[in-house]
Amino acid sequence: MFKNILLATDGSRLCNESVKAAIALAKSCGSSLVGLSVSGNLRALSIPEVSVGVDVARAGEAGRARALASVEMITEMARQEGVPCSVQVAQGGRPYEEIMRVAEREHCDAIFMASKARSTLGRLLMGSQTQKLLARSKVPVLVFR
Repeated sequence: MFKNILLATDGSRLCNESVKAAIALAKSCGSSLVGLSVSGNLRALSIPEVSVGVDVARAGEAGRARALASVEMITEMARQEGVPCSVQVAQGGRPYEEIMRVAEREHCDAIFMASKARSTLGRLLMGSQTQKLLARSKVPVLVFR
């Protein structure tokens, strides 16, 4: 079915559940996984009404730390299930574009992701990354709900 699945995560609870499902799918298909977490570019979101009191550098570091923790979890869970896995953290840019870029570069034939973003504020500012990916992806996108 699929040979190489890109698993996109933001470390949220729903994404953590989707990691288990993606690993189970990869195992059943004999696929490998490419785990990806995109650490957002907060400078692009410097809207005065939103960024008041936000230390952009510190928030960016926290986002990168969260992204690293997410891909480390994917690596460990895949290893426990015997699923070949590589992981990456992409920084900045629009998450859906980074996901498509990595999927193409890594020759992924499917993308697996959760249906919702980490926060309501993130969804309001960026829109649904899942919707954008569904509209633009050249490979099938499997959405975990």
